[in-house]
Amino acid sequence: MSAAQRILILTGILLLGSTMAFGVYYALFDEHQTLVGMGVSMATGFAEAAKGDMVAAHASLDAYAAISAEYRSEVHAHGHWGMLSLVLIVLGISFKRLAWSEQQGLRLAWVLALSAALFPLGVLLQIGPAADIGKLLTVPASLGMVLGLLAVVWGLVRKA
Repeated sequence: MSAAQRILILTGILLLGSTMAFGVYYALFDEHQTLVGMGVSMATGFAEAAKGDMVAAHASLDAYAAISAEYRSEVHAHGHWGMLSLVLIVLGISFKRLAWSEQQGLRLAWVLALSAALFPLGVLLQIGPAADIGKLLTVPASLGMVLGLLAVVWGLVRKA
């Protein structure tokens, strides 16, 4: 097994374990409370609108929108980490099929591994006070993943 394959497979396994641990923590301590908050905010907004207090209704629905955006970010980060970890493992298993030198393959493996780890982390960081750092991580990490996958496809095409 090459060094590039080890990087991809081990990173994939570590990310898979991390996302599973995050998923358990999230389900037990955050998700259900977030869903309750969403329901309360929405119901309060509609009740206030029915009473004719549109200022309070808009405030409640704005709170719903903020909680909903946080919920989507957390669920998407969890799902992306899981899927990207599986992509890394599959790529690691089949990496010898690419038409790249050992050094090129090693660089590509690092780009893919770092991008798969940092992209969902950047999404999560955008929720809290580190939102600017999250945005700085998300864009280059997603670009790295896209370019890395394009390099994999190009390596497969060149080999064929």
